[in-house]
Amino acid sequence: MRDEDDLYIGVSEDHGDAVTAVAVSRDGRLGATGARSGEIRLWDLRHGLLTGYMGGLHDGPVENAAFIGDAKRPTLLTAGPSVSLWTVTTEALEWRQLPWDGGRLLTSSDQEAVLRQCGDLRWLGLFGPLYGRIKSDSPMALGRTGSGLIVVSSDKGRIEAWRRPPGDTYDDARPVWDVGGRDAADQRLTRCCDGWRLVVSPRRGRVVVLDAETGAAVTAFAPPARPTAIAAHPDRPLVVLGGRDGSLSWWDARSGRCLGRVQAHGGRIRALALATGTDLVMSVSQDGTAALWRLHGRGPVGRFTPPTPAGPRELTQVAGTPDGRCWLIGGRGGQVHVLHWSGHAGLVPQRVGRPSCVMDGGDVETLLDDIRNHWDDGPASLAAVRELTLGDLDKAWRATAVDALATLTVNGADPAAREAAAIALAEIDENAATTAFYRMFARHDGHGSAGRLLAYFTGKDESTTEELIASLPGIGNFLGVLTSATLGERGAVAVPAVHAALRALPFPTRQDTEHWFRDESTKYRLLHALRQAGAAAAPTTPTLLAVLEDEEIYRDTRHQAEVTLQAIGLPETADTIAAEIRRRADLVVHGENDEDDDSGEDNENGEVGENGEDDETEGFSLLLDVLLGMPPAALMASREVGPALEAVRRRFGDGIRTYEEDGEVCEYTAYEIRLADCIDEKIAEQLKATATGGLAR
Repeated sequence: MRDEDDLYIGVSEDHGDAVTAVAVSRDGRLGATGARSGEIRLWDLRHGLLTGYMGGLHDGPVENAAFIGDAKRPTLLTAGPSVSLWTVTTEALEWRQLPWDGGRLLTSSDQEAVLRQCGDLRWLGLFGPLYGRIKSDSPMALGRTGSGLIVVSSDKGRIEAWRRPPGDTYDDARPVWDVGGRDAADQRLTRCCDGWRLVVSPRRGRVVVLDAETGAAVTAFAPPARPTAIAAHPDRPLVVLGGRDGSLSWWDARSGRCLGRVQAHGGRIRALALATGTDLVMSVSQDGTAALWRLHGRGPVGRFTPPTPAGPRELTQVAGTPDGRCWLIGGRGGQVHVLHWSGHAGLVPQRVGRPSCVMDGGDVETLLDDIRNHWDDGPASLAAVRELTLGDLDKAWRATAVDALATLTVNGADPAAREAAAIALAEIDENAATTAFYRMFARHDGHGSAGRLLAYFTGKDESTTEELIASLPGIGNFLGVLTSATLGERGAVAVPAVHAALRALPFPTRQDTEHWFRDESTKYRLLHALRQAGAAAAPTTPTLLAVLEDEEIYRDTRHQAEVTLQAIGLPETADTIAAEIRRRADLVVHGENDEDDDSGEDNENGEVGENGEDDETEGFSLLLDVLLGMPPAALMASREVGPALEAVRRRFGDGIRTYEEDGEVCEYTAYEIRLADCIDEKIAEQLKATATGGLAR
């Protein structure tokens, strides 16, 4: 137990850093605010007074705060890098830190939460028992459906639904459905509404609504501006969106119909909160103002514009009571405001806070939001990157900055914005930049970005193809990917020299392990250059097949040969591979007593494998796998693929094989037949798409 009088003596009432979380008890008596520094403050909302201060308990930003449990004995749950549970009484404040890693929390029925432990999500009852685990990466938002499913959205854009084990069982949760997509926007804004029957997920250029029980798409709609805040009614199919342009719009989440729109603020809306027992919604904005609205109303029922002292005045967080009578607001400068509302008096400030910290330059969170989400707006994302690099990035923002810059590097539509993000990313985390380079060049090529970035990081003017190839054995992964991609950008002009260098390397030499790995790294980079060259690398096909099938070559190098063959993607390449498949499939192995002898013993053709296969028949499933990854149009245009698949089926028949397990005979289909069937299906889809004038994916 701790005496509350000792908690805040000598402490400034407003936070010394940006407010990152707010919470209000259901009866409106208590409020809580958390800051980026990890500070937590408790407030008497009836009088707008600070009643408790706790510092140094969270080693990092307080990401979430919520009052759970009985209103007579309110319990505050705060989460960030760690999790704390606070029991508040009139006499004292009881605190205990929980053995969880923190993370975003879910309150459903005000009795439980979902927290992260060792990278997994676990249920936490009010007093701490574990009920199960969810395997989900980077959770951004959580919801609870009417039937008890836990819906998790991740920062990669995937939304998953999990069913918790019954009762007090300690089993892991069971996945029910998942929805992915490369068009994900900020999934921290994912919400559930309409009695937890609908999941609302922002996507690039639109908002998608899913059935919470099945994951099926219900509707989609396009808001007038990218959403930066969202509020979803728990009992109705109603969603309120706050836009980057300061607009506020209301939507029917089941039909996708817009119910109203107003220009609410002069800057982006940073947070929204619904008074679920009324038709009121509060918006707070980057312009430093707060406004209270009736749903679908054309004007605010109250607006709050605090004084504007020096320093940031952006408002970033808001929470209120279900009846809409009390609102707690936090700002980027650490300021905390308490507002009361009534029908006759309007919106009345009970406490007006003042920014206590001064931040030069732009709001880092806003800049990273633009970087992460404005892939298709080159000038906006480029301006955000440049502004971000002008100042010193605080340590607390580095991980977020790495993620945002990597996202723009990979997905940005504008080459200049991608390159600026790549340079900024490399200055923070070179390893993350290396990974982002591979993904960027796989998605975008032909723009000269690799050559420009290589020149920037090496300080050298454009080198000759021979000089670039000669540098490959002596450089690390960071410059290696840029060098190989630069060679690939030169296309057909560089292919002969790259091919000659690849053929000159030993295949393989393991005597000197260090030398062998250096050779393998060089091969990998040369293959990556050929992959970037695409169809221009067609003359290298025989060498690529030799690399692919040499089991002594490092597995990553062999895989790069496979994806390079697929990147060439020509019908002639498919012909070459298919012809080899047919040759191997048509080989007949003769045993001593029968041509189909499967004894596994030597025969007149030499050594046979365990199933009576000659050495030359081995490995053509690998070639089938290469074919499967080739463009559908190349497979359809190839003259050899069809005969090759027929030869495979002659070789394996129906492909049904059996094995015995626990006294039962079980069946399975040979891998080669499954691959052949998949290739046929891919060709059939292409034929259908061509007939209807479309393109198969």
